[in-house]
Amino acid sequence: MRPTLISAVAVIALIALSGCSSDSGSEASSANADVCTQFAAAHDDLTELSAAGPVDGDVDKWTADKDAAIAKFTPLADQASGDVQSAIQSLTAALPQDSLELAEPGSESGQAFVDNSAAVASSCESDGTAITLAEFPLQAF
Repeated sequence: MRPTLISAVAVIALIALSGCSSDSGSEASSANADVCTQFAAAHDDLTELSAAGPVDGDVDKWTADKDAAIAKFTPLADQASGDVQSAIQSLTAALPQDSLELAEPGSESGQAFVDNSAAVASSCESDGTAITLAEFPLQAF
């Protein structure tokens, strides 16, 4: 009877402890999941704009649209945590002042955007949210 009682108490204690420990990271992961999804959407919007080029030759509107797409990245860093936050902060820090630089042939800032976006995707996947990013159009010389 005594070994059964000890086993029952041990099982109940393990269940109680496992219930407590499973809550520890769920809030951060769910917040990062939302940020990762928003990041992928913002990335793909910027990629689509960059690939399409100016509509009817209106470079000013195209530039304004790309600037608006780029502006979506900054608040995501404030909403994220951990490695996802660090990766998004690195991406935003490397963005050029002039969005046209991203589309120039041989653009270092364009390559940095691609590399930093891959780092964000990797951080998101490590955090539990896999995202797929559209291929950003890099032009070579």
